Amino acid sequence: MGGMISLFILLLTILFHISLLPNSVTAVNPSGFSMKIFHRDSKESPLYPGDHLTQEERFERLIQQSKNRARYIGRKISSLNNSINALFPVTYDGSGSYVAAVGIGTFVGPEPYKRHYLMVDTGSPLTWIQCQGATSSFPQQQPLYPATSSSTYQPLRCNRRRMGTIENPDCYPGLCDDQGMCTYERSYEDGTSTTGKLAKEKFTINSDYRRLESFIIVMGCGLNQVNMAGSQPEVFSGTLGLSGGSKSLVKQLNLGKFEYCLRPYRDGMDGTHTYLRFGSDTRLDREVRQAYRTPLFNYGEQYYYLVLEDISVNGSRVGFQRRDFQYRVSTGRGGCIIDSGASVSRMRESLFDRVAEKVTEYFERFGLNPVTPSPFKYTLCFLRRIKPFVYPTITFHFQDAAFFLHGHDEDTAFKILPNYFCLGIIREPESDNAPYHVMFGAMQQARKRILHNVAGKSLYFAEEDCRNDYPNSI
Repeated sequence: MGGMISLFILLLTILFHISLLPNSVTAVNPSGFSMKIFHRDSKESPLYPGDHLTQEERFERLIQQSKNRARYIGRKISSLNNSINALFPVTYDGSGSYVAAVGIGTFVGPEPYKRHYLMVDTGSPLTWIQCQGATSSFPQQQPLYPATSSSTYQPLRCNRRRMGTIENPDCYPGLCDDQGMCTYERSYEDGTSTTGKLAKEKFTINSDYRRLESFIIVMGCGLNQVNMAGSQPEVFSGTLGLSGGSKSLVKQLNLGKFEYCLRPYRDGMDGTHTYLRFGSDTRLDREVRQAYRTPLFNYGEQYYYLVLEDISVNGSRVGFQRRDFQYRVSTGRGGCIIDSGASVSRMRESLFDRVAEKVTEYFERFGLNPVTPSPFKYTLCFLRRIKPFVYPTITFHFQDAAFFLHGHDEDTAFKILPNYFCLGIIREPESDNAPYHVMFGAMQQARKRILHNVAGKSLYFAEEDCRNDYPNSI
């Protein structure tokens, strides 16, 4: 008997120590966690295009990514506004700036989950991935996700009542296939579309690279992606949805907030990474520092909007009125979208031209005049001369908070090339009919710790050298 008791105690001791291992999986629905993310063009990224690209070619890629992103947002908002029964669109666009690795499902074998890369998208209300059995899909390097082989994959049933309504709160109203399973679907005017099934599935992430976190969320299993771009196999397989929608990762896990600290584009390509933090892992609201707060809106549970009141160049206001950037609920158009998925900010041409006039006036004092026509896709570029000059601070005056793009950190406001420098904002032609006035992109968000307090409807930001964004201590 004594030997049995000793063996029992030994087993308990072993189990106790195993539970303390840094890679042990924690409980479902954690209060907070952090995900390692990296720029798609950094050397650490699986999407790294290689050293053969010149700096000018990299900048052209960033511009094209921002252009694709603008078209993507335009289609999504237009589709939402033009359909009474429109659901939040979920589509692949390939223009996102940051990617994250996630483990999906539960499998027998040496790898308990399938590793996939997902685009981090603050404008997507659903996390989704292309699944095996798809009748049409865009090419990707990883095999399509084998959903039905995962022991934790649970397709959602519609649970129809007598009158044909749906009582399952995890499903989209009105979308149910012939087998009584919940679905999602979206089509666009340009002929692209995505449809699939809704399911609950287990996700595992390596939080801080010191502990694993796992949780169950509703995701989209894409089975029919039509006319979506991509002739070459992509490394990523879908999207990590972080919008304010009810099925976004933030809302499903009831985390309430998320945070990031982005590197400037010149630093972000050297292989460094940063962290996407959720819930109790966010730092800005726990550390003593000067932080600014501005209201955050989520019209249609899709994109995050800010109230932009004016813009100044080196302290000289352009003189905009709040109505110049106003979002109109009746039309679903206008406003200022903050979007980390857009590489570069964009602005309607009637507004951009007034900002460009102020920037031009500033550089005239140094004998610098715009190069016409512009040698790049940026509208306002200047030839760099040996004669010294100082970059201006450009300020976005949001409601109750000024967002400074400091002149001494010129790469948040200007694209710096060997012989030129350009204002880092894309001029959006009125003919493009974009539904927003301003899209505030990742380039302008660099060197700030930015916290989306979704539950509190506020955006907080503070100055920070994001090269020091290390994992939280546990």
